[in-house]
Amino acid sequence: MLESLSYILAFMITLPFLITYIVYLLSYKTLKKKWYSIHLAVNTTTILYIISVGTIIYALFSINPFGYIIILLLFILIFCIFVHWKLYTDIIFSHVWKRFWKVTFLLFFTLHFISMLYGLFYNITLVL
Repeated sequence: MLESLSYILAFMITLPFLITYIVYLLSYKTLKKKWYSIHLAVNTTTILYIISVGTIIYALFSINPFGYIIILLLFILIFCIFVHWKLYTDIIFSHVWKRFWKVTFLLFFTLHFISMLYGLFYNITLVL
């Protein structure tokens, strides 16, 4: 049982693109709301992208990046709080958190794509 759970978790971390698409499809089939399904897929799979980028960086460079990722996330949160404070002068944490989570998704989605390409080309050059 524990072994199958670890395989499912490894699959989710390895292919978060596919998990995002599956979450989108399932939510769209049940709710019939396109934008809500997109937001639900983004919100539920952001953590997979964060873990996936950390795992890929660890596999490529043999360094533990999770401390740096936490510091980066704190800086992004501080930046989102600062921007929200400048725009609205009232800080509503739920609004700040939604923006922070979406910015985090965009950043780590891009980093995941770039690190996958880098890892692919790096391993191809090792073979050649």
